[in-house]
Formats: sequence, C-alpha cells, structure tokens
Amino acid sequence: MSSDSTTSLIVMLRGSNDTENDGRIIRFGTGANLDTIKALAAEKLSIALDYTRIQLLNNKGELLQNIDDIRNQQIVYVDLDDPIKSVIPGPTKLPFVGNLYEMLPNLTEGWMRMFATYGPLVEISLLGNIIIGTNDPSIAELFSKESEYFTKKASATSLAEIKEFAGQGLFTSDTDDMDWKLAHKLLMPAFSPRAIKVYQEEMGVLTKNLITVLEQYDSTEKVEILEWTTNITFETIGRVGFGYEFNLLTSRDQEQNSFIEAMGYCLKQAVNRVTQAKFVKRLPIEANRRFDRSLKLMHDVVDSVIKERKESPDAKNKEKDLLGYMLNACDEHNLGLSDENIRDQVVTFLIAGHDTTANTLAWTLYELSRHPDIEEKVLQEIADNHINHTDLPTSEQISNLKYMHQVIKEVLRKYPPVRNLGKYCKKDCIVPGGYKIPSGTAVAINTYAMHHNASVYPDPENFDPDRWTPEEEQKRSRFAWLPFSTGPRACIGMAFALQEAKTVLAMILHRFKFTYEGPDVTYDPVMPTTKPHDLLVNICPRTDFPDASEDAIKSLHTKKKEAATKKATAPSMPTVVGTTPDHVELPPITLLYGTQTGTAQDYASQLSNQARAFGFKKVTLCEMDKWKVLEAGKFESADTSKRSDKELVIVCTATYNGQPPDSAEKFNKFLDTKTKESGHENILNGISFSVFGLGNKNWRTYQHFPIKVNTLLEELGADRFFTAGEGDADKDMDAAFNEWSAHFWTYTLDVYGIAASESKSVVPSASVANNAQTNIKVRFIQPNDKSAWENATNNNNGETNSYVAVNRELQKEGAPRSTRHIEVDVSKLEPIGMHGELYNAGDHLEIMPQNNPTSVEAIALGFGWILDSVFEVDQESLGSISPRSLAANIKGPCTVRNMLTNYADITSPPSRAVLSCIAAQLRTASPDTASAFEKLIMPDSNNNDQYPDFIKAHRTLIDLLSAYPQVNQLDLAQFLAACTVIQPRRYSIASSPLCNPKVAHLAVGVVDDVVNNKHYPGLASSFLRHAQPESSPFPLRAAFKSSKSSFNMPEDNTVPIIMISAGTGFAPFRGFLQERKCQQDNGEKVGQSVLFFGCRHPDQDYIYQEELEGYVTDKILSHLHVAFSRVTPPSPIKYVQHQILANAAEIWNILNPTDGSKPGIVYICGSGAMSRDVRRTFSSMALSFGYASSQQEADDYVGSLMDEKRYNEDVWG
Repeated sequence: MSSDSTTSLIVMLRGSNDTENDGRIIRFGTGANLDTIKALAAEKLSIALDYTRIQLLNNKGELLQNIDDIRNQQIVYVDLDDPIKSVIPGPTKLPFVGNLYEMLPNLTEGWMRMFATYGPLVEISLLGNIIIGTNDPSIAELFSKESEYFTKKASATSLAEIKEFAGQGLFTSDTDDMDWKLAHKLLMPAFSPRAIKVYQEEMGVLTKNLITVLEQYDSTEKVEILEWTTNITFETIGRVGFGYEFNLLTSRDQEQNSFIEAMGYCLKQAVNRVTQAKFVKRLPIEANRRFDRSLKLMHDVVDSVIKERKESPDAKNKEKDLLGYMLNACDEHNLGLSDENIRDQVVTFLIAGHDTTANTLAWTLYELSRHPDIEEKVLQEIADNHINHTDLPTSEQISNLKYMHQVIKEVLRKYPPVRNLGKYCKKDCIVPGGYKIPSGTAVAINTYAMHHNASVYPDPENFDPDRWTPEEEQKRSRFAWLPFSTGPRACIGMAFALQEAKTVLAMILHRFKFTYEGPDVTYDPVMPTTKPHDLLVNICPRTDFPDASEDAIKSLHTKKKEAATKKATAPSMPTVVGTTPDHVELPPITLLYGTQTGTAQDYASQLSNQARAFGFKKVTLCEMDKWKVLEAGKFESADTSKRSDKELVIVCTATYNGQPPDSAEKFNKFLDTKTKESGHENILNGISFSVFGLGNKNWRTYQHFPIKVNTLLEELGADRFFTAGEGDADKDMDAAFNEWSAHFWTYTLDVYGIAASESKSVVPSASVANNAQTNIKVRFIQPNDKSAWENATNNNNGETNSYVAVNRELQKEGAPRSTRHIEVDVSKLEPIGMHGELYNAGDHLEIMPQNNPTSVEAIALGFGWILDSVFEVDQESLGSISPRSLAANIKGPCTVRNMLTNYADITSPPSRAVLSCIAAQLRTASPDTASAFEKLIMPDSNNNDQYPDFIKAHRTLIDLLSAYPQVNQLDLAQFLAACTVIQPRRYSIASSPLCNPKVAHLAVGVVDDVVNNKHYPGLASSFLRHAQPESSPFPLRAAFKSSKSSFNMPEDNTVPIIMISAGTGFAPFRGFLQERKCQQDNGEKVGQSVLFFGCRHPDQDYIYQEELEGYVTDKILSHLHVAFSRVTPPSPIKYVQHQILANAAEIWNILNPTDGSKPGIVYICGSGAMSRDVRRTFSSMALSFGYASSQQEADDYVGSLMDEKRYNEDVWG
C-alpha cells in the first residue's frame, strides 16, 4: 500500500503462510532503495546477520530486483542466499538422555565430533536440556555480544551448577540482574590498568616466596607443577584482593588448604551435575552431603574474613584492597554491595582469580619444555628487559615482555581456561547459515573447539606464538579468540591475570629450567577448567640464561630515562638526595605555553617557579609565539661547547580541533616552514626539550598539536631531554600534570645533582603551597577617591560589547528541562568571517558569564566583606602567583561585588592547586584545616588519593566554605591568590551571517544538576537563562572564536552535506540550513542536505521542530531523520546512530556516489559519547559496504575521511 510519500507492506519469511502471526509491517519513504528494504526486513524478522545476503521475493518466488517492483507488492517474502532453515543440524536424540551417549565421556571432544560431522552450528540434547553450540567466529560474535537476541543467563546454562556456590557473583549472575549491573559498575575501576599496577610489587614478593619453596626440590624429583602454580595464584588473589593469607608458600611439605580442597570438590561436582539427571543432586548421598559441607566451609571462611574486616580499623579504608573497595564503594545513587553479595564476589574472584592463571602457567611451562627454540626467545626477552629472580620487576618491565605475551596468548588458544561459554537466546533470530534459533534456547560458544578449528587456525595442534603478531591477528576475527569472553561479560580480571602470569614466568624462568619427559599431557575432562593432567616436571637450577643482547645493553641508559617518565600507578612522589655541585652550571630554561583557557600557562608558570626554587638562574616564561627563536629563525647561544643542553625548553600546550591554540599559531607556522627547508636538521641544535600536552580524549584530535611539537622539535635538531606527558581534561588533568612533573624534575635533578626537599618539592601542587604565602599587597580605597571608585564600578572583567535581544524557551510546555533560544547583537564584535561577514556558519561565540547575586552575597557574608568596597592589587607584589588567580587578572581598582560577580570562579570544584594555596594561607590561622587540604594535593605514600572523593562532596567553593568555615579566615589578599578566574564558555553559533549579518543565535541547554537534593546550576547556562532583555537589551561580554576551517561549510555550495547531532548539537546545523536557504533564495544551486537529529521526546525537546519541517517543505532538507530516546512504547531507533544504520544506504550513496555526482561531507556535533557511537557506525558501514575487510581497515577508512575533511566533528565531553 502506497501513499504519496510512504509505502507500507508486509514482510514474511519464505515458506510461511500465516500472515497474521508471521507477517510484519514495514514502512518506507520515497528515498528508499533495495538496501533500505532489506535492512528493515532484517530488523522486523530478526535476521541477525548481514542484510546484504537477504533476497526479496514475490508470492511466486520470483526475485524482486528494483524498488518499484517492491512498491507494487502487498506481501514481500524474505529468503537468504542460504535458505532459511528451522531445523538446526545435529544427531538424533534418544528419549530422556538425548545425545548424552554421543557426547560422553568428554563433552569437549563430543562437541568437536559434532562440528566435524554436522558443521559449525549443532543442536544437541543432554538429559532434556537443549543446547545449540558453535565453533565459528561469525556465529560466536552474535552469541557473545549482549544484544536484543543474546545474553548471559546462568540458569539456562551449565553455570547454574556453579551458581550453587558462587551465588550472585559476576561470573554466575545474569546480565539483567541488578546485582550484576551494580557489581560490574562498581568493580570495573578496581581492575583498570592503573589499578592493577598497584599489585605488581606484591606479585613479585609472592613469586620470590614460590622460588624459595621450589629451591627445596632436588633436580631429580618429579614435581606436580600445577600444585605450585595453583598455590601462587591462590595466595596472590587472597593477599592482594582480600588481605587474607592462605599460607600456601611456606614449605614443600605443607598440607593442602581445606578451602582449596572444598572449592576443587565443588567445581568438579558442578561438571558432574551437568551430565546427571536433575533429581540426582537432591538425593541423600555422600557426594551431595560433601558438596553441602564444602559449600558451608567456603562461605564460613569468607564470611569470617568480611566480619573481621568490618570490625577492624581498616573497615572504611576503600583503598586497602579489593575487599575494602567492595565494602565501601557506592554508585551515584549511594547503592553498595550487600554482605552476601560481597561474599559471592569473593568466592567468584577466588575461583576465577587463581584457577585460570594457575592452569595457564602450568601449560606454558609444559609447552616451553617441548619447544626449546621458543623458550630461548622468551629467555632472551627476559634478559633484554633486565629481569631476574632476586629483584622485584616493575610493571613497565613486565609490560615490555611482548613475545612472552604472544606465548601466553597461544597457550590460552590451545588450552582455553573455560572450554565452553554459555549464553541464552532472548528472541527468535536467524544466524549465519540461515538457521533460525528460537527464543528461550541455551546456546554455547565452544571455545576449545573454535580455538582448534583448522579453518580459523591452520594446523591447530601446533604451538605457534607467531600466530599472535599484530599482522597475523588482524587477519582473523577478534571473536576467534575468547579465553576471557568479550563485551560487557568479558572477564574483568584479564589484565590482572596476564600481569601476574608474566611476572611469575619471568622470575621463575630466570631461576629454574623446567623439563618434562613423558607422553603428551592432556587436560582433565572432569574439571570445569582446562587443567593439565599428571604434568610432572623436573625443576633444575637455570645454567643457560643468556646475557642481554648488545642492543639491550646499549639502550639500558635510555630505558632508565624512559622508565622515569612512565605513568607509575603508585607514584611515591620522590625526594632527591644530594647537593648542587659547585662545578655544575645549570643551563638557561625556557617555559613556553600555548593556551586557550589559561591552564597551559598556569602549568608553565608552576614549572618556572619550581625551576627558580631548584637554582636555575636564567628562567624565561613566555607564549610560544613570543619565543626568541621564531624571530631569529634558529637557535643561537653564546655557549660554544658541544653540549646538547645549552638551553632547556619545556613546552606546555593545548590543542583546539587539532590546531594550535591562539598563542601558538606563529610557532606552528615556524615548524611547518622550517621543516621544509634543506638543512633544517640542525637549526635547533643545542636545545634539550620536553613537552606536556593538554587535551580532551573526547576529541579525535586529542594531543594532535602537542604530538606535532614533540616530533618536529626533534626533527629540527633539538634533543629530547624527557619523554612527553599528557593530560586529559575529561579526567583529573591536574593529577596527570603533577605526576609527569614529579618524574620530570626527579630526572632533571638527578642529571644535574640538585637536591629536593619538602620545601623544594618535585610536585607542582606542593610547590604551589610553598610559593602561595607570597606578600600580595591589596589596599582598600576610600570613597572620596571618586575617580578610583568610578573605575572600580566599571571593572567587569572586560567591556560590554554585545546584547541579548531575544531570549525564549525552545522546549515545549511541561518539559522537565530547559533549552533557550538566544539572539545576540554582535555588531560591535571583532569580525572573523572569511568573506567580509562578522562570522562564518559553524563558528563559535564565547560568552563571559557572571555569578548569580545570591552566591555572591553568600561568599561576601561568609568572609565578612562589604560588597561595594573598593580595592586594588599591587601588581609589583604578585611575584610567582598563578596566572589563573584572581590577583593576577584583576587590574586596577575593583569592587568586591564585581570581583565576586565577574572574576571569581566560585562554582567549579576547587582544584588541587586551589586547595594547596588555601592550605598554605591557613597554616598559621587554622593548621588542622591546612593539614586536611594538604592531604588532598597528591596521593599519599600508599597511593591513596583522597581528592576525587573530596570534590564529589564539595563541588563548589560555596560547598567548601560551608564544610570548612575556617576558610573564611582568609583575608582578601589570600583569597585573591587562591581563587581562580572565571573562564569564558564557548557556544556554537546557531545562525548564518547571510541571514543574520549582525546577530548571532545560540541554542543553550540549561544545566541544573541535582546531587543529594541540592541544585547545582551551570554557571554560563544559568546566567544566559536569566539574561532577559525585558525593557532593554541585556548586556554581554562576548567574542567570536573561529572553528579554524575544521567545521565550516564547503566552499562549493553544491557539495552535499550530512549533519548528525543530538540536542543543542543541532546549533551549527541551524546555521548551515539558514545559509543554504539564503543561497537558494538568491538563485544559487545548492547540494542536498540530510539531517539526523536526536532528542528525548517529540512533545518535549524536539527543538526548532517547525523550522525543520519548513526546511523539508522548502526542499532545503532532502531528508530529516529524528530519533527519540524516551518515547513510550520505546522505539528500536532510540539514538542517531540507529537512524544512521536504518538509512545506511542513503548515507553511503551520498558519501560515495556512483553516478559521478560530488561526494558529500559529514558533520557531527554533540557529546563525545554520541560522536564515538556515530564513528563506530560509520566503521560498520565501511565493512558492510565492502570498503574495508577488517575492523582496523574500517577505522582507517573513517580516519582517512577525517584527514580529507570529509568527516568533521565538533564535540564536547
């Protein structure tokens, strides 16, 4: 059935005759093509594979090959290039037992026989339980992903038996369970790469204990090595996870631990119960009684550990270990884990944290003993990284064991710890091969069979670590190797296990040679994990350990330098011992900064203050564009020696859309120009440099300009003094800068033999505290100085230069949130337009906000200040004060009211530097408060960082004053030194200068966070919300900011554009559409425009709806695709990426036309999370449309579009 613009028809699977029950209605518009119909049919009929394999047929079974033929049908039948099949291959099932006899005695081997006989998808029955298994990566990919079709449901798989004793632990709880969701969210940070590095030292200590025990064996004795790999891994997870000592590494003759015996018995029984009739486990037999006793013993031990911890002084110590973390961690709703759930998690971690790693260690020793050539490479790598069995290896040394990593991955392929990953089908779907899997079915990825599938891994029984070179890995699906599962249900302890395995192997292989002489070792099929059976080895002292290679010896000094720059997980901020030798002359040091918001300048300023404190006499601090070398064209020095550090140059720079900040544009041009000149390799000889880059990882161009600086300074002849650091503004950037700086100064002071101390700290924030007690002079001005008082009244942190003319609500009546449409008169601003206009569509407007009067009065009352009093800062007294401080930014007379209203940043979380400065000012007046704040400046000696939790509770300066009234003891001068200045906020302009030559429109989402029933309004958005013109225009301080050609419209008006946005991310595209409308009205030809727009609800936040529909009517918008995420009932197309997938063919034809027309350009504006989802969608399209054959190629293709400026992003955190 067709209307003028929409066609509706029924799609059904071929062979079905029940239209009412099996038919599904699809609707599509005039722009649809065959791919559109196939995609819609795949979605409606639950075909979970590439829709390009779909065939569309009429009721006669004839292939429909064009869209017009489809429009003429009432019912379209769907088939695949492989016919759809409802019966999945498998052996004939016997009554009651099903296929039990064919699968036993070894279920894993039984599955492999099934796949060899019936193909990559097989259905079997075990005692009435239907299971569909696969050994194919393409099907495994579908099974493993948490989706509308498949999930993890323990009760529907063999995990139901392990759940008897692991309860609601991460491994045995369902994905839909609130217990799993909460535990997964809370526990992920405890297993982050940063977190596990904290465990490195303890892993090394315990390995040394293991070595001491193994030294008790004679080289002629046969040793069950699995026993000792189990002991080391069990002791490790017990010690570092829960502070519990099982005492498993004391003597070779020690008795088996009862807890381990109980756990081993329960795991073995879990496997047996899978093959038993369900009633057997309820019979009063000894096996079941022992199972119950073992279960009680385990729970009693863990319960006692939890009880002891809760009653100990460390009860509230979240940072002590994993148990402390679980007892104290809460989510944003203040929900934490119950004691029972913590017990289940402890049992789960004890199982998963020891068993799989123990097996992997044992299998690795077995394979190395059988492959001396591979062992030789492993030993050489250990030697080259200077690892031995007497010194504790660092996390960096362990991470450098790349070949060992390949060896372990091959071990995990050949002997995957878990041989079967159970999943559950939630919804009928069709998988590769055309097989239909009904909902409610248990499915399984047979990991062992897949890892031994010869079509995936040629010669699968051969042990070959070279399968895991980056080049070889890219040739396979990433779902072909699943020893730790994947996706949300992947093992969160994978990084922990790999770090532990490499640590143990590196140290014991340095001390011992393990030899095995006997028949091939097989795994024990009655155990749930892949354990070697009867692996008895001889342990001999190592006599053939190689020397480090010549290259490794030569680079040892370099490695030490690099080690100092790595981000240590547990940095104890060092104090360097020594004195400055009289004969060492410190070189001049120049601190350059490129900044947008003042942060890079502040960091450079802190480094310059530290340099002076450490004795550097010639210290220069300046903008990158004012560096003397730019004018001279090369580095010139009076020092005629051959030393490479005639001058140290430290660069702190941000980046903006991958471009240099405003204060580094000349520097950037210098780099570009000089690197093209012949002989450029020597123009910076004599300079030693280092770079600290500032950025935000939500942007693809994160660190783009700092990386360029770091690379090209070296190309121009400068010597890299210290490895570059980086700070992510989306995280705790001050902490990253503190850490990098500490290691930078440690290395610098070591090179020059300079002493550091508490008063000369290598940590910048601590140094700030020491420098903060400056004698800033502030004088109050009497009212009879009329001129000064008038100037103070007008001192507003910038001149008023623009006005709000219109301010109205965009969201619909009754909507719970607010978005404002604001029109600003910008006629007096400095123009930045490319063709004589004030601005370009896609540019930004920076607004300087104000604090609200209520907050201003609250601060003033707290400190006892008179708002209308006038003061002035003596500029000569500023000294080394932070350039971000109020004192450094307020010039001339100013009222306290204006200072608090227009200058003081009282709504941002107090930074470490601010707390450090306050602490310094309060050391005399309130030493307890000062001490409390000093503990927040940096992590303590145990790497406990209290700052993140502190700012969650004290989100603003007002919160700080409320919780710590002692801060009110600061006088005005101290406050001006401690408090930072407000930064302008940047908004995309939502208009075109062609339509609005003197006015810029903004779409402002009003922020109003509610935490613990307290409102935290956004500074700028709240200010703009109340910027009502009323009887006269509302004054603003504003400035244009160019998008620097990274987000402007194409010069050629006929080039098609694809715009993707959510919420106020639509703002620049409103300008784009206005521009194209004006161009079309002026008789110019314009290319087609497509908009994908995401919002919550059509009756709430569908902003500019009438305008958009008008653009469609006027044919400015070729296609408008809107996704609503909060409609009832929920739509499958919730977000813009879903709309993109639903219209993938349309987009791809615009982006890569085949009819000779101009290729389109993509623009994305919105949050970083949205942009990443969209980028993944485009990568998926590149794969689906044959533009890439692997995920890496697809990502590279999208990257090439970005490099060609055909895929442009303007995103925020």
